[in-house]
Amino acid sequence: MRKIFITGVSGTGKTTLWKELLQRNIHTISLDEVEGLCVWRNRATHKVVDYEAELNNEFINSHEWICDVVRLHELMGISDTLVVVLGSASNQDEFINEFDKIILLQCSPETFIERITKRTDNDFGKDESAQRFLLSWYQKFEVDLLNKGAIPVSTEKPIPEVVDEIMPLL
Repeated sequence: MRKIFITGVSGTGKTTLWKELLQRNIHTISLDEVEGLCVWRNRATHKVVDYEAELNNEFINSHEWICDVVRLHELMGISDTLVVVLGSASNQDEFINEFDKIILLQCSPETFIERITKRTDNDFGKDESAQRFLLSWYQKFEVDLLNKGAIPVSTEKPIPEVVDEIMPLL
């Protein structure tokens, strides 16, 4: 089975791409869209957040978005040919080496902030302090992934063009 991980900072188009790949009957798993696959956890106490959090800079600095790696493995095991996992998690270093390829979705900060501001399906990054947080670490995040061999793909173009660029990589 080939395993592909597609990641990027918030607003680079992971969820939109996930929907497009699903329409092409590709076995995909979105870390954000599978209920309970990822949870917010307090960095100090490791207590899982069980309330509607205000996703501002203070909250983001004291919490992490954690993927249940065991459950991810179970979901990935459903396919025997190809599985594409899309998302970003604080603990992705625990599972990223299991993938045959890592694809890094990239766009300018202006683009990802605009997308975050306009989207209606996710509140992450809507708060201005959270946007400042994203702007403060996205370059380090991208450099780290590129150093791990991620293949960069620009999402500044229309989604059909992004999908056309990604399909041969799968």
